[in-house]
Amino acid sequence: MKKFLLFLFVCFSQHLFAQDTPDFSDMRSWSLYVNGDSTDRYIFSDTAYIRVSPDTKQAPIDTLLAGDNITVTAIMPNGLTIRGIRGPWLKIAYHKNGESRNGYIWQGLVSCAPLRRGDLKFVYGIERRFDSVAVSGNQRDTFPKYQVRLKVVQNGVLLAKTAFSIWNDESANFSYGKVMSGMGLTNVQHIVVLSFSGEACGIPTNDYYFAWTKDGQLVSLPNKTNVGDAGAFYHSEEFTFPNEKNGQPDMIVWNLEVSEATDKQGKNGEYIMKITEKKSTRYVWDGENKKVTQIK
Repeated sequence: MKKFLLFLFVCFSQHLFAQDTPDFSDMRSWSLYVNGDSTDRYIFSDTAYIRVSPDTKQAPIDTLLAGDNITVTAIMPNGLTIRGIRGPWLKIAYHKNGESRNGYIWQGLVSCAPLRRGDLKFVYGIERRFDSVAVSGNQRDTFPKYQVRLKVVQNGVLLAKTAFSIWNDESANFSYGKVMSGMGLTNVQHIVVLSFSGEACGIPTNDYYFAWTKDGQLVSLPNKTNVGDAGAFYHSEEFTFPNEKNGQPDMIVWNLEVSEATDKQGKNGEYIMKITEKKSTRYVWDGENKKVTQIK
């Protein structure tokens, strides 16, 4: 029941906080809403040119690097397409060499939600769009996908980066993230979670996990998906890490629980949920070789 109530809250919250954005569908995952307020972000690209106006006709007036802090003050109506991604220009404010400066930058060069722990910045964004094509007989179907890049920056130095792909579907409507401790995994300093989700119930939330090791390596961990429709069903995937209740040394335990509504109603008039499936899988973390292996 707790899981069902959680999905109900998430669905309500996503509907409550959904906002109108400019018509640049490739930019949904940035969750960048500037309605009279400013929004803090990082530079995402390794090198980004700042312009005096929202176009590429004039020479750059400044250069910023991955992880540099910026403040987005406005989203411009004109757009630009690079690496298959179409997005708007942004008006930004930033500091460089002790000076306050202003300029314009294309949104694809800016990070999604800013994440940091101490002097470590975890900078992520969508790097490019590419299509996956499936052919069956005379039918040809195209499925757009995005390549997401995660970078680790410390004091202006790019330490590591990795990439993964997501589908350009309703689960790419917005993104967020968090930085956790090493959760008891040997030689892991932090675990970074990047989440991509939708704006309505019934849309999966996909969580991508990465280990940042104490010797500066970025390692992909197992992923998980959660989806629910209030009053109808939920599909819940959870991880148990070593430092959590029932956790095991250097083990990540994946647990699945699926529940559906029955025809029976409780005292409050809501349909009683029934668990229809439960599964569990274990992954062993090798802290010396920096890899994770599923136990069959």
